[in-house]
Amino acid sequence: IGIYPVTNAFFEVFVEETGYVTTAEKMGFSRVYTGNFKKTENGADYSKSSGSRDVEKACWFQPSGPGSNLHGKRNHPVVQVSVEDAMAFASWIGRRLPTEAEWEAAARTDIGNRFPWGNDFLAEALNIEQSGLADTSEVDRYDAFANEFQICDMLGNVMEWTCDTQVPPLNAGSSAACCIAKGGAWNAKATLDISSRALFKHGFSSNTIGFRCISEIFL
Repeated sequence: IGIYPVTNAFFEVFVEETGYVTTAEKMGFSRVYTGNFKKTENGADYSKSSGSRDVEKACWFQPSGPGSNLHGKRNHPVVQVSVEDAMAFASWIGRRLPTEAEWEAAARTDIGNRFPWGNDFLAEALNIEQSGLADTSEVDRYDAFANEFQICDMLGNVMEWTCDTQVPPLNAGSSAACCIAKGGAWNAKATLDISSRALFKHGFSSNTIGFRCISEIFL
């Protein structure tokens, strides 16, 4: 499995080489989340508009909508990609998305920890809400907390698509299978661990979900 989530720089190469158009670009909008607060030199800047909304023209190269861009984010995980976009990229490089079980196995290693770095939560080991970044961070920012397999950034920063689906609970109002995303993003609470997961409809994309690829190895 990839050591890091797929970055903006790598995804841009894919788009330039193939002319691929993402789901968000086709639909003309995507979901944008806003953090509760962001740390500044003067302390914490609390947002009055935290939450999420669909934003017109939000897509991978302007993840928060018009006016946003990828300046200084070449090494950040690509976001605003649907599971279909992630599968297209993976196919282009001869890989695929991991299953939920494969993702968890890669995160836990054969040690079976609750977190990639161990069994105790470490706020300094990942990018979540209390980190105060209120956005994605470099995929190698937390290299010091890689797991035993030297896989990095599997909790926090962005949730990651898997190739698995699941029918939501009966009270969800829909029987259509949803896509499973693992981990937690930059807006997650400190309650997340390797077992954390979320269900999203096919075609969904946001500024909190990215992906990494896995390759088949034949011995």
